[in-house]
Amino acid sequence: MPVRSVSPLVDSRSNSAPRTELPRFECEQHRLTAMEAIRVGRVPLKFAYAGSAAYTHDAYARSAGYLSMLASARHEADALIAAGVVAAGALAVAEIGPGNGGRSRAFLSRLASRGRTCRRYLALDFSETLLGIACDRLTRFGGDRMSVDSHVWDIEAGTSRGVERWRPEAEPVVGCLLGHTLGNVEQPATALANITAALRPGDVLLLSVAAGPADESPQDVLAPYRSSQFRTAALQPLLAAGLTDAELEFVLSWQDGVVTGEAVLRRSVVLGDHPLPAGHRIRCFQSRRFRPSDVIGAVREAGWQVRDVVSAPGGSHLVVTASLR
Repeated sequence: MPVRSVSPLVDSRSNSAPRTELPRFECEQHRLTAMEAIRVGRVPLKFAYAGSAAYTHDAYARSAGYLSMLASARHEADALIAAGVVAAGALAVAEIGPGNGGRSRAFLSRLASRGRTCRRYLALDFSETLLGIACDRLTRFGGDRMSVDSHVWDIEAGTSRGVERWRPEAEPVVGCLLGHTLGNVEQPATALANITAALRPGDVLLLSVAAGPADESPQDVLAPYRSSQFRTAALQPLLAAGLTDAELEFVLSWQDGVVTGEAVLRRSVVLGDHPLPAGHRIRCFQSRRFRPSDVIGAVREAGWQVRDVVSAPGGSHLVVTASLR
């Protein structure tokens, strides 16, 4: 059987591009980085949220399977208030990884119902396209009661001045890292250090992570991921690179507290100028489960003073509230 040559696509259109468009990268730099990552066999998950993949994630993030794996936005908001680190009144919230903005809206709504109204909101993400989707949703939600801004920031690549330039001069900022964001990055400790460097003493960190024992049943852990919507979302960077769904077998595994998704080539292909053999494995998804002691230790090591730790009902998530020393 002949080896097929594949070519990637770059999305040069705006955030208003049709949601049914062909898989595309967000920019040329994303394409170059993702292509090398495919050849090495480890694609950072951030590429599954950028370019046309942002629209795929938007659809998946509204599914019952996706929502079932997250702590409730109500629980996260209540944990922040219970920690006693934010006074009643207006808040300035900087959220890292807001996704499509749906859970952010529920989180802010719950805070407002308990007397903590967000007047200034900053969305921070690797994907400009996904930021556009989230901010559009949050602007409609906030109306003239809340200003909504955004800034592109890859928390895995380094720190950023985006929060500093945006922040209210005399007010502390509540930095939020919710959902599974920290568990999806390559190096959680590095990401936390980069976030710390972007904030000021007196700022607050609200961190929500997936928790659970490493010996939990693989069937139970992997069940929410066994859907066509999840597969489509996870494979988007590979499809943008020119591979086809038919050429890829998707394999899920659960080991040492990490859910991993790998694409396996069913046949040989040439990616750019590089041949990839049949059987080549490409890790394109990972989601860590944290032990309480590990995540608390990581937050402290990054320079934060832990104020409160709350376990979500059922123990599947942990919410940590901390202040910067």
